[in-house]
Amino acid sequence: MPLTILPLTDLRESFENDKNILGAILDIFMVEVPEDCLLLQQSINSGDYTTAGMQAHKVKSSYRTLGITKMATILQGIEDRAKNKKDMQDIPNLLHQFNENYEQINAQVLYTKEHL
Repeated sequence: MPLTILPLTDLRESFENDKNILGAILDIFMVEVPEDCLLLQQSINSGDYTTAGMQAHKVKSSYRTLGITKMATILQGIEDRAKNKKDMQDIPNLLHQFNENYEQINAQVLYTKEHL
C-alpha cells in the first residue's frame, strides 16, 4: 500500500499548522508509542488484561490525537473488554489486528513528518 500523508486536521488547526510543533508531536509519537505498544503486547501475552486495558487506553489516545481512527477503534475494543471483563477471549485477536497495521501506520507517521 502506498504511503499517504496523515491529514492531522485537528492538530493543524490547534497549532495553526506550525510545522515545528507538528514535527515534535510526531517525534514524541514515534518514541513513546512503540514502548507503550510493547507493554501492551507483553500484558496481553501474559494474561494481565488489567494492565493491557490501561495500556490500550494510553496508546489509543496517541492514535486518536493523530486522527488514526482505525487503530484507535481496535485499541478501544481491547480497553473495553479488559475494563468490563467481558468477551476477553477477543483481546488476542484484536491485538493481532492492531499488529497487522502497526508497521504501516508507523511508516505513514514518518512519511507525514518528512512531508509537513
